[in-house]
Amino acid sequence: MKRGVLQFTACCLAAGMTFTGMTTVAFAAKDVTLAGFSGISTVTVENRVAQTETFETEAFQTESVQTEPPVAETAAESQTDVSYDAPAQTEVQTEAPETEPVVDTSMSGEIAFAQCEEYINVRSSASADSEVVGKVYNNGSVTILSQVGDWYEVQSGNATGYVKAEFFVIGEHAQSIADEVAYNVATVHPEALVVRSQPSEDSEQIGMAYSSDQLEVVQYEGDWMKVALGGDVYGYVNAYYVDYDTYYPTAETLEEEQARLDQEWLNYLADQEAERAAAEQAYLDAIAEQEAAEQQAAWDAEWQAQQSSQTSQDAQASADAAYQEYLDAQAEADAATQQADEQAVIDAANEAQAAYQAYLEQQAAADAAAQEEQQQTEPVYTEPEQPSQPDYTEPDYSEPDYSEPDYSEPEPPSSGYTLGQQIVDFAVQYVGCPYVWGGTSLTNGADCSGFTQSVMANFGIYIPRVAADQAYGGTPVSLSEIQAGDLLFYEGGGGIGHVTIYMGNGQVVHASTSDTGIIISDYSYRTPVSARRYW
Repeated sequence: MKRGVLQFTACCLAAGMTFTGMTTVAFAAKDVTLAGFSGISTVTVENRVAQTETFETEAFQTESVQTEPPVAETAAESQTDVSYDAPAQTEVQTEAPETEPVVDTSMSGEIAFAQCEEYINVRSSASADSEVVGKVYNNGSVTILSQVGDWYEVQSGNATGYVKAEFFVIGEHAQSIADEVAYNVATVHPEALVVRSQPSEDSEQIGMAYSSDQLEVVQYEGDWMKVALGGDVYGYVNAYYVDYDTYYPTAETLEEEQARLDQEWLNYLADQEAERAAAEQAYLDAIAEQEAAEQQAAWDAEWQAQQSSQTSQDAQASADAAYQEYLDAQAEADAATQQADEQAVIDAANEAQAAYQAYLEQQAAADAAAQEEQQQTEPVYTEPEQPSQPDYTEPDYSEPDYSEPDYSEPEPPSSGYTLGQQIVDFAVQYVGCPYVWGGTSLTNGADCSGFTQSVMANFGIYIPRVAADQAYGGTPVSLSEIQAGDLLFYEGGGGIGHVTIYMGNGQVVHASTSDTGIIISDYSYRTPVSARRYW
């Protein structure tokens, strides 16, 4: 039997848990607890609503029971003539002791999922007045340990405590949420594993995975798993060579929340420092560019001066040669005169005159060249403008005031500012950030579905991890009725292969490719096939 089947069977024996009211069994591979994401960071929300404080009520109310004395005993005592108060009368007037809450462990081990606007408080005891020790966000999972009145004792992630049962679902509803928020991962065993284009050993090889690589599983098809490779590319790996794990979002302790907020603050400071360094480098680059331009201009002027000097020297040499020809012609004329040859004298005189005229013309050209050289010896330079210091505002590095999260109800936005528009305004802040396959970080890199998942999570909206699953959640919307904040889906790889956030006015913002990163495009840059609304 293949290794993948053996692992799955072992999971069935070791980690099976049932949802109340169903015969369906959910499993997590190896020792992975079905309730939580192990090693997977879930996005939490900065803007908190203290709804849980309003929703939670007292876990239970103690009823007093008054016991009637036996009739016979009362009657007997009433017939007795005594001078002191009857004990039976005293017992009737005594208030019965409060009953202890019953601890029901029949649901122990079951998985429940939170259903709320944002989060549910995890408390130290079954009382709304007890200490808050953690938070379970909407669609987060818990493992029920027991039930005390209308409270569940639960364990989720690193948090253990009590939650109001009315805000958690089990059974079929829990199963549907589990299918929606599950994140399936295949961990590679061998040193190298071929990724193929189809679920067949004969299909084309399109990539390689290596030992301990974790691949997101989109679909489990018999002996093959369909995995996401990034850039809307999908392939298949043989299930025999991988471990299959399923993760769910879990609770966050207050200490973990504080650590997350501290890390986000450090990341913010790092981003500000990077922006400052980039601005400073841009200024230095501008200075260096201007200095290089000035140096090039000086070299050009020197070369031009050398060229002008050479031209002047050549012109003077031509004039000197013409003058020498004149002297030679004049000497011939003198010789002809001495020979008393009249015609020879005339011819020689004409030739000498022509040579002299040529000399005058050559000398004039030489003088003009010399004058031009003198004018260009000291060229006039216009002082170039120095680049202005780039406008840069020193970031505020003061530590934000934070000790306990603010649970006060925030003021609602104006009626014209929809949640969908808020989603768009938040998303466009990350235009220009990198595209990283398999990533969910808005600043350090995300793929298309990781981008939409992280943006929605900022508003307490938890959606599936991959585009193919996101296309079947939320509320379907006609493409003719889409609004800002809706998700648009495009085909790719034989199914849904890409997802964007509609901005309005025919534009979308999305994590496109590793070359372009997060960008804004016309929504029809490819043909959208469907739309969903999660807000």
